[in-house]
Amino acid sequence: MKVNLKNSIYQQKGSGYNGTNGSGLTVSNGMLINNRADGETGIAQMARVKKEMKRSQKIEMYSQAVAIGNMKSEMMESMNCMNCD
Repeated sequence: MKVNLKNSIYQQKGSGYNGTNGSGLTVSNGMLINNRADGETGIAQMARVKKEMKRSQKIEMYSQAVAIGNMKSEMMESMNCMNCD
């Protein structure tokens, strides 16, 4: 038995499921596909951005500390070699 889906909620215009009104929902091969962005409040977005910025600043600080440490160790090695001659 063939099912008639011409009047289903997925095919009706203005229902929000056919992707014509920018709702982020589309129908593909009879399946409802959710292309919408994750629901996140503005406060949650700001908290996430702040946390990401703090993490990136920590990583930058660690990388600078390692670079300075490497430079100091190279300087000490070169000074030790000067005293060896």
